[in-house]
Amino acid sequence: MDINKYFSSNPPGVTEKLRKKSVFIAGAGGLGSNVAVSLARAGIGSITIADFDKVESSNLNRQQFFRDQIGMKKVDALRMNLSRINPEMDIKTIAEKITPENCKRMIPSSIDIIFECFDRAEAKAMIASFCLKNRKKIPFITVSGLAGLGSSSEIRIGKQGPNFWIIGDGKTEMNPVNGTIASRVALVAAMQTHLGIRILLGLEKA
Repeated sequence: MDINKYFSSNPPGVTEKLRKKSVFIAGAGGLGSNVAVSLARAGIGSITIADFDKVESSNLNRQQFFRDQIGMKKVDALRMNLSRINPEMDIKTIAEKITPENCKRMIPSSIDIIFECFDRAEAKAMIASFCLKNRKKIPFITVSGLAGLGSSSEIRIGKQGPNFWIIGDGKTEMNPVNGTIASRVALVAAMQTHLGIRILLGLEKA
């Protein structure tokens, strides 16, 4: 089977390069599921997704799941959906909560890039601390501030050091007052994915 035809709209040479790359996504919610879908459609070769949660009805406004998947583990449902998009992609899933104790085991040192896609600030800080210390040679993209109905122009990409990027408005946290809406979550996830692809292709300086 000639799988190149499915990615024929990619810029020349991109498909061949991305097919050799492997990524790690921490979280399979609003950010993680959208990042994973975009990477699958771009033709990434290997993806590992870690999340311990299950699909809930409240997730469906912004996450890449369907009503008949409510109650399933997010990683299982996402694997199912990604396999329909890109069956040639190698998909590994970990249905386990990432903690300071298991980070080293769960996040391979051989991965090409790490996408932080958690909801909670403490979880973001935990994985950032681990990666900046123990996986500092691997590009790491995190997100801060994506909730609410703020202007798209407020979303920024900031480089905080070697192999460390932050995307978001830096202030609008997820809570019942701000809420989360599909368009803003998808926007930030798309920016996160596109930055990651540029890094993988050598178009962004480390």
